[in-house]
Amino acid sequence: MAVQPQSPWQPDFAVLEEAPIPCHELDLEGRIVRVNAAACRLLGIGSEQLLGHHAWEFVVSEERASAHDRILRNMVGAQSPASVERNWIRMDGARLVLEIHTVQIRDPQGRITGLRTFLMDVTARKRAEEALLKAQEGLEHRIQERTSELELANQLLRREIEERHQAEEARRKLEAQVQHAQRLESLGVLAGGIAHDFNNLLASIMGYGSLAAMDLAEGSRARKAIDQVLIAAKSAAGLTQQMLAYSGRGTFILEPVDLTQMIESVVRLLESTVPKKVALQLNLAVGLPCIYADTSQIRQVVMNIITNAAESIGDNLGTVSVTTSAAHYQTAELPASESGEGLPAGEYVCLRVTDTGCGMDAATVSKIFDPFFTTKFTGRGLGLAAVLGIVRSHQGAIQVNSLPGTGTTFRVYFPAVSEVSTPDATRHEWLGSWRQEGLVLVVEDQPSVRDLARLILEEAGLTVLTADDGRHAIEVFLRHAHEIRAVLLDLNMPGMDGAEVLAHIESHAPEVRVVLSSGYNEQDVTAKLNGRRADGFLRKPYHPSELIARFRSIW
Repeated sequence: MAVQPQSPWQPDFAVLEEAPIPCHELDLEGRIVRVNAAACRLLGIGSEQLLGHHAWEFVVSEERASAHDRILRNMVGAQSPASVERNWIRMDGARLVLEIHTVQIRDPQGRITGLRTFLMDVTARKRAEEALLKAQEGLEHRIQERTSELELANQLLRREIEERHQAEEARRKLEAQVQHAQRLESLGVLAGGIAHDFNNLLASIMGYGSLAAMDLAEGSRARKAIDQVLIAAKSAAGLTQQMLAYSGRGTFILEPVDLTQMIESVVRLLESTVPKKVALQLNLAVGLPCIYADTSQIRQVVMNIITNAAESIGDNLGTVSVTTSAAHYQTAELPASESGEGLPAGEYVCLRVTDTGCGMDAATVSKIFDPFFTTKFTGRGLGLAAVLGIVRSHQGAIQVNSLPGTGTTFRVYFPAVSEVSTPDATRHEWLGSWRQEGLVLVVEDQPSVRDLARLILEEAGLTVLTADDGRHAIEVFLRHAHEIRAVLLDLNMPGMDGAEVLAHIESHAPEVRVVLSSGYNEQDVTAKLNGRRADGFLRKPYHPSELIARFRSIW
C-alpha cells in the first residue's frame, strides 16, 4: 500500500500537542495555524483565540513592526532563523518576555511552507537581570559618589597636610628669626653696656690727659708721652664706637650723603691695599638721591664689605664689582630686618658688591654677622657685626646671597631722601676759649668723669656743684634752684636716670639750661626723653674743649 505524503501543515506537530514546551506554527502569511496546550497556558488564552491571528498581533506595540519584518524574512529565506527575545502581552494584560526559537517548515521539495516557533518564558530571568542591573547601577553610582567623596576628602586632607607643613615651616623660620634677633639683641645690650662703661673710663683718660698736657712744655718727654696716651685713648674710643654700632647705638652725625661720591673716595683709599690680582669694577650711578647718614660710619660699611670681597678671592685672579642704584621697592622686594619685619615700601639707594671668590655655604652665611666670627684667622673683631649695627641704625637692611664656588653678593639698602636741607654753617665752627661766672650742677655717677667735668668747668671760671645719682641731683638742685644757671646731666645712672631728673628740673625751673651727656647716640637719647628736649648733647668720651664749647652754645 502506498504511503500518503504527510500534509505540509502537520509535520510531526502531533507529538508536540501535549509537550511541556510552548509551540505554535505559522503559515506563509504569518498566521497561527497550530498551537499546543502549553502555549495556550503560557499566553493565558484559548487556541480558538489564537488560530488565524498573525503572530505579531500579540507582541507589544513598539516591537510589532520589527516582529512582522523578521517573520516575513524568515518565510522567504532572506535570513536564517535565529533566537530572539520578544515582549508579548497576555490576555490579562501581563507582559511576558519570551525567548523565541524558530525553524522553517519545508515540503519534500525543500520549499518553505511555514514556520514553527518554540516559546520559552524568560520573564523571571529578565526581571532578575533587570533588578540585578539596576542594583549594580545603583551600587556603581554609590561607589562613584563615595569615591568622589573620598577623593575630595583626600584632596582636603592633602591640602591640610600641606598647609600644616607650610605653617610649621613658617613657624620654624619665625622661631629662627626670633632666636637670631634675641641673640643679636642680647649681644647688642652686652656690647652697648661694655662700651658705655668703657666710654666713662676713656672720658677720664682723655680729660685728665688733656689737662695734664696743658701744664707740660711743648716737646718735652712727658708731653710726648701724654700725647701718645691721648692717641691710644682716641683709638680705644673708635673701638667703643664699633661696639656701639653693633648694638645699634653708635653716635651718628647725620647729613646728606651721596653714596656714589663716597664710594669713589673709598676706592681710592683701597686701591693700594687690594691685591693686584683682584680687579675692582665700578658701576656707580650718577645723580643718586642722597641718604641721611653718618659719613664715617657708612665709609666703614663700604670698606669692610669691599675688603672682605677682595680677601675671599685669595691669591686667585678675580673681580669685585661695586654697583650703586636707586629704585622704588615694595616691601616684598626688600630683605627683612633682623626682627623679621620687612622694610617699608619706598625709594631706596642700593649698594651691591659682588665677588668671584670662594663663596659660602648656608651655615656660614647664617653666622657672618655674629661678633668675632671669621672665616679667616681668629681675633678679627666685630667686622660685619658692626656693619650690621650701622646699617640697622640707618633704618636699612642687608641681603647676602652666596654658594660655595660661585662667589658672594652683598646688597645694602638705605632709605633715600627726596629733599636735602642746608646744613647749619656754624655747626663745626671753632668756638675758641671761653670764661664765665655762675653756678652749674654736674650730675654723674662715675667719680672720675664727675671730677673731670668739675675741673674743666672750674678752669672756665664757673662754680660747680656735683651729685652722684638722680635723687642726690634733685636734692642739690632744689636747694640751689634760684642760683643754678646750667646742668651737665648724665643720662644713664642707676636708680633715677637722667630723663627723670630732667623732668623735675623742667617742672621747677624751666629756664635752667640742661646739657645731656651719654655714650650713646643723640637719637637714642632723645627717644628716652618722652618728648622732653634738652638744650644740648655731649657724647662721651669728650675733650675739654668740647665740654666748654657745648656750655658756651647754651649760655
